[in-house]
Amino acid sequence: MSERRRSILSKRDQATSAFSAILMRLIDSTGAVAGVLVDREGEAVDYAGALDPFTIKVTAAELRLALQLIEAEQASESPQITEMTIRAKDRSFALFALTDGYVLILELVRRSFGVSFRAINEAVHELREEAGLDYVDRRPDTERWLRVEVRTAPGDGRRPEAVWVEGAWNDVEILGHYLLDKREVGYRARLGTGAEMTLVRERLGRWWTDALPTA
Repeated sequence: MSERRRSILSKRDQATSAFSAILMRLIDSTGAVAGVLVDREGEAVDYAGALDPFTIKVTAAELRLALQLIEAEQASESPQITEMTIRAKDRSFALFALTDGYVLILELVRRSFGVSFRAINEAVHELREEAGLDYVDRRPDTERWLRVEVRTAPGDGRRPEAVWVEGAWNDVEILGHYLLDKREVGYRARLGTGAEMTLVRERLGRWWTDALPTA
């Protein structure tokens, strides 16, 4: 187990749950310092991160209150806030409003101002399956992304060679590739079965697919 994974699992004051597992995966996918799911009162449902539990929970409660105050002031002037990013001198935060007053909160690394929308997409889908929570403004046709393990070509960590599907590596044929920006690259790939998928490598080296076909 990596040092980062151990730090995410350490210093807990409650047993892990399905929620903490989702948050741990989200942290690993985004490089965040901590993640918390809070209710409309600011109470932490569950959390994950390298910070001590008290710090995580208090910070999340304060941010939930700040969001509530902003929503109250803007209620008559603009639509409900669904996402908010705060970049401070020493810490940054990202908040994502879910249904029933729940909010997903991430503490980011210093000077960060962005979060992988694919990682948030995956986490919210998992939260929906576990507890029926969803984005406030989510649409049924929103594309879903899944994190996937990819083996890259020797000497080229940005080119996929095989994908882990159903407990085994499956070689892929690259049909084409494209640059999303300077830090992300996408590929259209095909398995030996003929099934096709889009693979995207994000800046942190995490791989995502729009569909994970069976081998």
